[in-house]
Amino acid sequence: MPNQKRMFIRFALYMGLDVTLFFLVYQMMSPRIENIWIYFIFLTVTLLLIYALYLEYQKQLIDLIQPQRLLKERDYQIHILKNELIQKDKQIHLITSFTGQGMLLLNDKKEILFMNAVFKKILQVTDSDSKNYAIWIRNQQVKDQIEETFKTKEKSILNHILYNKNIQVSAIPTTDHQQIYVLVVLDDLTEKIQLQNIKRDFFSYAGHELKTPITILKGYAELIKEQVITGNETKEVSAKMVDLADDMSSFVDDMLMLSRLETFTETPLESISFKEVILDTIQTLEEPIKKKDIKVYLDLEDASIEADKRDIEKLFKNIIENAIKYNKEQGSIWIQLKKKMNQTEIIIKDSGLGIPKDEMDRIFERFYRVNQFRRIPGTGLGLSIVKHIVNKYHGNISVESVENEFTKFIILL
Repeated sequence: MPNQKRMFIRFALYMGLDVTLFFLVYQMMSPRIENIWIYFIFLTVTLLLIYALYLEYQKQLIDLIQPQRLLKERDYQIHILKNELIQKDKQIHLITSFTGQGMLLLNDKKEILFMNAVFKKILQVTDSDSKNYAIWIRNQQVKDQIEETFKTKEKSILNHILYNKNIQVSAIPTTDHQQIYVLVVLDDLTEKIQLQNIKRDFFSYAGHELKTPITILKGYAELIKEQVITGNETKEVSAKMVDLADDMSSFVDDMLMLSRLETFTETPLESISFKEVILDTIQTLEEPIKKKDIKVYLDLEDASIEADKRDIEKLFKNIIENAIKYNKEQGSIWIQLKKKMNQTEIIIKDSGLGIPKDEMDRIFERFYRVNQFRRIPGTGLGLSIVKHIVNKYHGNISVESVENEFTKFIILL
């Protein structure tokens, strides 16, 4: 505070000079002052002068300090406003990041005012201080769409392929005090389109899978109706019709279960013993096991899980059924159940036909069937259901296989 110090020194000098002058005058005039009132008046005037100097000092001091105080208050208010803006900016970024949409706001100079993290992620760009949107958006079609929106002031929605993804780009203009702003919104439709394709394939495949047995059933029924077949032939055809109906029923059950798993429908949970479910499954599949003369080797520890019993039963039924179906005559199946920390490791291995290396990545896809096994009856939904069940209970499943030697499923639940 150098100005305050100078003012104080000046005030002290003035006051000291005034007091010194008073005493000098007093010394000179005291012998001549006979009336005490004259002395008193002189003293009073001197004191008033000193007080006036003091008031002037105070006024100048206040005038000096006041702007500094106001400046401090203004700096403090600016600091508060700055923090509020930072917090609001963080809130906007947080809110927009949860929408799943990329957002970019441009002013009338086509400078970036706002861009969220999703926008950067979709366009696969790194951080930059540049306000030029053209640096961020390299696709010429998207640039042309934005430029056209600035020009026409009309909303536009177009689909583009960006980085092998189906991106819907919406350019939305808005005006404020005759200034135009454009909000660019990116929607990644890749998964949505994939789901639509899956649904289309699902209904196409389901229609094909059901149409074939229905056509056969209709043919058998007409043969019986027209009495083309009689006696023992009728029994044989009836048995085939029952088998076809069972296959259709199994296919529909699989579709319904897959739908339930994909929609994450809540179901009541209970403590399920893995060992009991495995033993029950082997007993249920006893007939096909005996038919192929397959040996089953068990090494089962006691372990349980809180789950929907239908899920665990279906998981083991699908894998063990595959181990039988794609096994060799007089083959083997090994089932091991082992507790590991907070999880249970389940290993199911067969001595079957194995899976070709180039098809391993696709075995969990719905309706997918290994080419060389298409002659063996199946819906192509079994392993897809298994994968969904494992995911539902936050587990993990992996596969090891060598053609004509073995296939091994390792599950952690």
